[in-house]
Amino acid sequence: MRTSSLLLAFASITSLTSVLLGATPRVLAQVSDAERAGARELFKEGDQLQRAGHFAEALDKFQRAQQVFAAPTNVLRIAECNAALGRLVESAEAYREVLRTPLPAGAPPAFQAAVDQAKAELSQVEPRVPRLVVQVQPAGVQNPQMQIDGQNVSGALLGEAIPLDSGVHKIAVLAPGYATTEQQVELKERDSKTVALTLNPSAQPPIAPASAAPPPPPPVVGATPPAPPPIVAVDLGPSEPLRSRVGLLFGLHLGFEGAGGSVPAPNSTAAIDPSNVGAGGFAFGLDGGVRFARRWYVGLTLDRAVFAAANGSGLPEGVSRATSNTTQLGIILSFIGNPDRVSFYGEVGLGERWFDVHETTAQATSQGSSRLYEGGEFMLGLGVWIPAGRSFRLLPKLTAGLGSLGSGNSDSGNHYDAFATFVMLGMAGFYNVDL
Repeated sequence: MRTSSLLLAFASITSLTSVLLGATPRVLAQVSDAERAGARELFKEGDQLQRAGHFAEALDKFQRAQQVFAAPTNVLRIAECNAALGRLVESAEAYREVLRTPLPAGAPPAFQAAVDQAKAELSQVEPRVPRLVVQVQPAGVQNPQMQIDGQNVSGALLGEAIPLDSGVHKIAVLAPGYATTEQQVELKERDSKTVALTLNPSAQPPIAPASAAPPPPPPVVGATPPAPPPIVAVDLGPSEPLRSRVGLLFGLHLGFEGAGGSVPAPNSTAAIDPSNVGAGGFAFGLDGGVRFARRWYVGLTLDRAVFAAANGSGLPEGVSRATSNTTQLGIILSFIGNPDRVSFYGEVGLGERWFDVHETTAQATSQGSSRLYEGGEFMLGLGVWIPAGRSFRLLPKLTAGLGSLGSGNSDSGNHYDAFATFVMLGMAGFYNVDL
């Protein structure tokens, strides 16, 4: 049962910040080289622990780094670790803390990138936060008080949606002249529940609520509110290498490729089914290009597939056996949902395809005939982008090429264009170099 996050959305911002970030950062003191280096090392250690899935240990590193230097990059990582640990209330408030952070002129680009990323990730965390509405019967009870997991919550929140973390929570309602009523409720992510507690009159004196901290003094009329502490622009160096906006990608792919539609053949007078000259086969290729604006990629792809031999009734008359292979060269534009997380991948492109068909005739003395066909092609692809360590990326994907194939001349007496579709299911691997 998580009790540390129950009042975070309703307590003062000062109390919340102390839970998330620890002590107030020393932003007004002179920054020494030793402190700068120490903060950088804390961030790098936290980054490695977070990527390894040790979120509690990573959270401690980021909180300690924030105590030395106030930076939105630290708070962003604190929010991500809390979300991974199921502390969604704390996580959402940390994301909001990043969005409230004023960036001074000349702040590092990483600070603005952290604000942009916090805005996107907050929109994913907020809908996951469970909410609970507590109602009291009978209506008109004077001065009702509420406790959640033993902690006092203002009675003004009765009847309102209270954000809580997932888990089992103990709800208690008490009021002068009534016996305390308790109930347990289990919340899961995205839940929105309502519980109704009935208070019964009691001759016993009510349980006094735990003493609460005195309220802050009222503001002085006409006084100027204190300015927020300045942000110290700390050079984090290479602490976020995987969040670069530009990078180079080099890789290769393997898979199985097949054809559909119709293809030409040397000894045919019309287009034939691709299975008559090849039953699909092993494909391999090379890829390379540039990632820009963090989520976009443009590059070249070269693919080669050798189709298995085909024997059957669908072969042209006089042909006993046929084989084929295909080569494709194309340029693609891709979108990667998040280069540093498991995410969606989609691509479109244009290319040129060459399709080589070799047929062996039934006469034993014949060497057979072959012809190379070519044509333009439109390409589509879908996959899953999977980071594997700091520099490697895996991409299982399905790609399809649609276009027409023709001989380009009519000396064979069977000049025509055939519309064909080539589909490959495979795995690509990339080596990422951030710039």
